[in-house]
Amino acid sequence: MKRTKNRKQASTVPPETLSAPLVAQVLEKTQIAKYHTKGGHGFSAEDANNFSDALRGKQVEAVGISNELNGADRIVDGLKVQSKYFQTASDTVASAFDSASGSYRYSGQVLEVPKDQYEACVELMRSRITQGRVPGVDNPADAEKIIRRGTVTYKQALNIARAGNVDSLLFDAQTQAVTSSYVFAVSFIAAFVQNRCQGVNAQQATRAALENGLAAGGTTFLTGVVSAQILRTKAAAIGVVTVRSGLKAVSTTTIGREAIQRIAAGSLGKAVYGAAAVNHVSKLLRSNAVTGTIAAIVTSSPDFYRALFDRSISWRQFTKNLSVNVAGVIGGSAGWIGGAAFGATVGSIVPVLGTAVGGAVGGILGALGVGIGISSAAKAIADRFADDDSEALLPILQSEIELLCFEYLLTEKEVERIAGEIGRTANSKWLRRMFKATKDGTEDKMRGHVRREFEPNFETILRERPKVFLPTTKEVETELLGLIETIAVGDIADDQEVIA
Repeated sequence: MKRTKNRKQASTVPPETLSAPLVAQVLEKTQIAKYHTKGGHGFSAEDANNFSDALRGKQVEAVGISNELNGADRIVDGLKVQSKYFQTASDTVASAFDSASGSYRYSGQVLEVPKDQYEACVELMRSRITQGRVPGVDNPADAEKIIRRGTVTYKQALNIARAGNVDSLLFDAQTQAVTSSYVFAVSFIAAFVQNRCQGVNAQQATRAALENGLAAGGTTFLTGVVSAQILRTKAAAIGVVTVRSGLKAVSTTTIGREAIQRIAAGSLGKAVYGAAAVNHVSKLLRSNAVTGTIAAIVTSSPDFYRALFDRSISWRQFTKNLSVNVAGVIGGSAGWIGGAAFGATVGSIVPVLGTAVGGAVGGILGALGVGIGISSAAKAIADRFADDDSEALLPILQSEIELLCFEYLLTEKEVERIAGEIGRTANSKWLRRMFKATKDGTEDKMRGHVRREFEPNFETILRERPKVFLPTTKEVETELLGLIETIAVGDIADDQEVIA
């Protein structure tokens, strides 16, 4: 059967190559590792308020992670903010004053309080100002300038710090929606460029890029929400301790210490050293292990369903796909970490670029390059041990289509038309349906399935052909007499030529 011309199969970028490492990096820029501790709701409140400010387009710098004494938790558009979340308004306001001197501890900073305690906290601050407890402030009306309303209530902060409730799931869904949109855009661009460079036409490349972006975005969203829930638990904290002990040993060597510092700089977008670098990389590796596992599960779940319930692929195919997915996750995470470290190093010596931009760009390029490379290699290796289900189905499909072409006496143009229609229909989804319908049958059953699926296409072509009528008897007699006369005249001419 003749194939259509200039049609190339669109390629895709494995969604797990970006999802796992990006989710891990974004989560480790929060304080989620402290949520399970006593007072963890204070950290969750800071993260919730940070996210809300950033979502509203404000410039947010989370400086509180450094734990500087009486230092601001974050700076929002140049405004220093100290976040306090206690059970009652009086406890919240009291926590901002020195227990010995009774004076306000956070000079030059506004006090961010639970959303539901705002009015009470303003009144309490007015009273403290009247008592002269706020240095440099004499007017009680200025209490509203010092007290800042948080975006979440005390109860919501408590819930966000815990796994398995509506508030924490909603918060994770909101934050991961932003991350997913970022992954969608990067995956779309990467897939489109890859396909165009391989000669795929613009329409196919756009379609493939959209499908790829949606798959990557969806994978990122599910991976992010599930991973964030898991990272709230004490079990996740044990993982950090285990990884940290190993990194401490590595950091005793010059090469190890340099590598850890570069990885931390690539992730955080700024230079960090010593214990701070070890701690961050420990959490980053722990988070990558969690997000990588979840990403592998998410990307393999459809195949698991097809193998166990839908029976549209074999278990051999499921195992093969799973191994390729896991390889993509590992490659993407390794590529992100290495690329971010290298990018941060380059960015630190290029003034226009900077450490943060260099780390981000390097991470993306590393994840895509290494992830796609390892996925492709894993697929090539897997192909040597086990064929795809389609390898057994496609020869039967082609053979039966060729037979139909012969039976219906298709012209060259009609063959090209039917090849295009079959090419659009016989995609991976169709092949899974064929496998499901014929997996327990013989080759004849498979051929019968192909015929039932595609013979209507041949019948359509047949109906569209112009009607042909046989000549009448008189028309045949006239043409026959003309033919005899032509032959006779030709014979006489030949005889005359011989005589001459």
